[in-house]
Amino acid sequence: MIKISFYILLCLIAFAFVSCSKDNPTNPDDKVLQPQSEISLSGFLSEPSGIAYRLKSNSIFVVSDTINKIFEIDLSGYLLNSINVLGNDLEGITFSSTEDTIFVVEESGNKITSYSLNGSKIKSFSVNVSTISGNGLEGLTFDDNGFLYLINEKAPRYLIKTINELEVSKTEIIFVNDLSDICYDKTSDCFWLISDESKKIIKLSKEGILQSEWKIPFDKGEGITLINDKIYVVNDATSKLYIFAKP
Repeated sequence: MIKISFYILLCLIAFAFVSCSKDNPTNPDDKVLQPQSEISLSGFLSEPSGIAYRLKSNSIFVVSDTINKIFEIDLSGYLLNSINVLGNDLEGITFSSTEDTIFVVEESGNKITSYSLNGSKIKSFSVNVSTISGNGLEGLTFDDNGFLYLINEKAPRYLIKTINELEVSKTEIIFVNDLSDICYDKTSDCFWLISDESKKIIKLSKEGILQSEWKIPFDKGEGITLINDKIYVVNDATSKLYIFAKP
């Protein structure tokens, strides 16, 4: 009788453990990324909203939604140059494959505008998928095949694939509350995105499938780019550049 009771007790404990495990799954990617360092950019800009790395100059280009300039900084955050542009409400930035043309998002007009490196405007085109004013296009990036990918902040949260100013496809992203910026990762042929409201960095396939996600210890993360084994993020509220180890 004692042996049977002991066996039943073991079964109950095992059942309880399995039940708890199902209710509280352990996700190895569900963890917080802590910045290794942070750099203030407030001496020359406020409310940074997009960031891109230019390999040819080994420098970072940053835009703000309050200043009609593109700022070039080195990897330590020192200002190297500022480029005056005619655009308004700049939210995202990326480079052509040759890195001789700058592309930016102008959220208020849902426009993509291209500039030469000296700030001369080349052309603009519109992509209007937002349903709520102020929640339009937020970021953009090119892949290795020449496709330009755009993200719409929310309502709806879209990953939009385009080429030659024409829409190829769009995918709704449901894993976060909003989309703030995107960059392409050549090493794994995927995308890294940041979400202000969800306080997360996510890794997506080019088809929009979630591969991994990590929490970050702040909101207002508005820009993201990769440089070797580091992730660089700009914060709209603190006007700081945060540097993370790439997981």
